[in-house]
Amino acid sequence: MKHAPPRDAFALGALDRAARQRYTGDMSARLLSFCSVGVGAALSLACGSGIDSSDARPNFPAPSGTPAAPVTSPATTPPPVAPTPPVSETSPPPVLMPAVPPAADGWQAPATLDPSTPVGRHGQLRVQGTDLVDQSGAPVQLKGISTMWLNWEDKYSTSKAGLQWMRDNWKITIFRAAMGVEPQGAYLSNPDRMMSQLRQVVRNAIELGVYVLIDWHDHHAYDHTAQAVDFFGKVAQEFGSFPHVLYETFNEPEQVDWSSQIKPHHVATVNAIRAKDPDGIVILGSRQWSQRPDEAVADPVPGDNLMYTVHFYACDHRDQQRSEAQRAYDAGLALFVTEWGATPADGGDANPTVCEPEATAWLDWMDERKIGWAAWKLDGCDDSSCLFNSDAAPAEGGWTDQWLNGHARLVVDRLTR
Repeated sequence: MKHAPPRDAFALGALDRAARQRYTGDMSARLLSFCSVGVGAALSLACGSGIDSSDARPNFPAPSGTPAAPVTSPATTPPPVAPTPPVSETSPPPVLMPAVPPAADGWQAPATLDPSTPVGRHGQLRVQGTDLVDQSGAPVQLKGISTMWLNWEDKYSTSKAGLQWMRDNWKITIFRAAMGVEPQGAYLSNPDRMMSQLRQVVRNAIELGVYVLIDWHDHHAYDHTAQAVDFFGKVAQEFGSFPHVLYETFNEPEQVDWSSQIKPHHVATVNAIRAKDPDGIVILGSRQWSQRPDEAVADPVPGDNLMYTVHFYACDHRDQQRSEAQRAYDAGLALFVTEWGATPADGGDANPTVCEPEATAWLDWMDERKIGWAAWKLDGCDDSSCLFNSDAAPAEGGWTDQWLNGHARLVVDRLTR
């Protein structure tokens, strides 16, 4: 049985979408048909010169004693009128995708996207004040699931069928790809493997019309800024033209200074992203395992379409952490909760409990402000932040109550309500 790491989860942790085009048929054919069956003189002007004047003469009575001559209409068959095609009120046209050349391995993004998918509905996102808004300017609250550290889990994270099932049944709109950086076998020691796994996660999301958050899952990213700059330059080059993709440049800084250590890393990685993707959403971590976005208020990262993450585990992080997040929000910073659990801070490894009232307070707070979120984590284990009670749960979906574990029922309820 696969368990979460034994340490604290924080420490490891233009086209016009004319959706209902109506076809009215050939109106000139309809008018000609109407005129050809014998209309009165009053309509002859509307019908035009193509109507014989004898057709429009009035039918006066014949003189007395003279039989009335019958008045007949011309033996003309009206031209056929094309039937009006049925109009589906629930089937808007597909959305064209960016024209991107095939990848080196032959993968090709789909040419069109189902308009009922999250990306099909909302398109390119941007930050407007404290809101995340869609291409029409309407506030949008993305809700979804985070993978386990990709270096420790590759069954559920890479399953396209599983992602589609979550989209269609749990109604997720965003999928967070938590790419481990520091542990053995993660990005620093095995970058090719991690890029291959991440690439599969991102491609699945693109094909299914789900937003995907590429997360540099690191606690000491300021020691790996050069590698992060190279990484984000590559993924922005590969995927930055797709509206699906968001970036998280530093998962959980620990107890280090914002201005001298955390912010410089963000500036460098944002610049690398902007060189390839000028308008993608970038989400920034803060001190104390991304619980102190308020410290960025006095010294924010410059640029547009930037947000600040908040992480919480509701058994241990309550009013104080929420008030710190509220201060950042009140000061005008856009927030996104890229990781949370209704559990203790270690994910419930030592004590697999669920603190539903405390988590509900956070979830209501986010809903009131349309702050997006991704729940931790898509994996099977004994701790209460694993969504499945066993790694025997199928990869392709169909996760009924028999498979759900810990805070999973609360997560699913808040996704689907």
